[in-house]
Order: sequence, then structure tokens, then C-alpha cells
Amino acid sequence: MAFAAMPVFAEETAPQGYVTVAVEKFTTGEGYILEPVEVPFYEGETGTALTERALGVEQINEGEGVGAYIASIADPDGGKGTVPEVIRNAVEAAGGTLAEERLTPGWLASYDYASTSGWMYMVNNEVPSFGIGDYTPQDGDVLRWTFSIYAYGADLGIDTSYMSEWGGAAAITPAADRDALTKLLATAKDAQGEGVRAAYDAAVAVISDVTAEQAKLDEAAAALQAALETEPVVTTVTTTTEAAAETTGTTVTTTATGTSTPAPKTGDHTGGLVLTGCGVLALAALCAKKRHA
Repeated sequence: MAFAAMPVFAEETAPQGYVTVAVEKFTTGEGYILEPVEVPFYEGETGTALTERALGVEQINEGEGVGAYIASIADPDGGKGTVPEVIRNAVEAAGGTLAEERLTPGWLASYDYASTSGWMYMVNNEVPSFGIGDYTPQDGDVLRWTFSIYAYGADLGIDTSYMSEWGGAAAITPAADRDALTKLLATAKDAQGEGVRAAYDAAVAVISDVTAEQAKLDEAAAALQAALETEPVVTTVTTTTEAAAETTGTTVTTTATGTSTPAPKTGDHTGGLVLTGCGVLALAALCAKKRHA
């Protein structure tokens, strides 16, 4: 079960832009923790603030280290899925054993399922070489938090064999670009029309499959795009002004309703993930050791 998007507190100044944020647990066979949503960011903010705004501060446990990282994310209904066979087989082939239970019920954390597991983030289909606290959001970015079980991201289409001495391995899943479909899902998430809802649900099923090839993702995106063009999405955006609540003890809520413009045509992807750094930021110390070896 994915979290519903939490109300986003508006600051006194206008947002600098919006980032599409998603929190994925595809490798556990359970889909999303947070389905794609557009989240505003403000001047001077980092990816940490953006993530906290999307999920809620109490839903995150942050690790310590250069740039900071996410050690665990609340997942109260999680732990009931089946890890995909391709991941299970890879763990066993490497001589490991896949744990059946999480270390802390209600959370998805580093070292759950396997010793090489952890949260990592991707921005615009790239894995940055720095922690989330050093990421500066840009308008239009796609920020995807995704959980890896096997070999520090090898189950997410990333070749980590360059760090094989610490458990890295060649990618075992396609290096597909999920960004275009992720943005479309954010556009369509509040749709009420039957056609859009059906296309949305079908797209979630495809994007959640770690073995999905690029062609399948593109097909799902095209179907959702077509549905959006047929049934425009009417969305309601609610913001709560913190300043007013602090000074008056009341909450000031502003609601605006409008028809969304369908996202640009899909298919303009790079064709695969780009690994620019160590990737699994929950293992920042290991990455730092590798970089300075």
C-alpha cells in the first residue's frame, strides 16, 4: 500500500519549482511506498528537505555521513510481498541467503533482506556521486528513491561489478529509464475517469516490474498519455500556510481546482541508467572507501 501524498506546507515565498518524487520498493515485490507526486521546493533547499516534504519528517530515518543519506523509510504495511525470482536467484547464486523478515517491522531499511541492501536515489535517471543533502533540486527534476536488495543496485539495472570485492556485481535486470512514465503517473494520480484510472493501474504494474524492458515501459506510458488526452485530469491542490497557523493558532487552507495539461510525449529517454557515483548512499562509508582507494 502506497502512502497518499501528504499536505504540502507552503512557505511565505513562492516555490522555486517542482520535482517529481517517488519512493519505490519494486525489489520487494510490493510497488510503491509513495506513488509519484509533484513536490515544490524553495530557495536554498536540498534534496533532504524535498524528501522530508514529500514523505513527512517522521517517516524517515537519516544516516550520518558526507551529504547525509536515508537509512530507513516507514513502511507500515510492507513486508508482505514476494521478492522477484531474479533477485532471489542472484542472492543464492552468490552464496547468500535472502532473509524472509525485516529487521524492524514497519520500516524498510538498510540490510533488510540481504547484507548489500539499502536505499539509493536517482535524479533524472542518474545515480549521483553525493548524498541527498548535497543534491540541489532543479525545476522539472525526477527524484526516485528506490530500494536495492542485491549487490548495491545490480537488481536495479546498475552494473556495480567495479566494486565486486565488496559484493558488487553485474546488473541482473534491464537498465531501463523509468522517468517519463514516473512523470506521467504524477500527472494522472488524481484522475477520476475510468479510462485514465485503468491506464494508471496498468502502468503501475509495469513500472513496478524490475524485469520490465524499455519497450514495455514505453507502451505503458503511451497508453497512459493517450488516456490523459482523452480524459483531462481535474486536480485539487491544497496548501496550508504554516505562518498563519503559528501566529493565530488556526490553519489557513487554500484550494484551487483546474484541468491539467497532459505531459509531453514519451519515448525521449536515454535508454538506461547512468551511474555517476557509488550509488547506494546507505553505504556511504563503503563508497567513500572505494573512491579513495
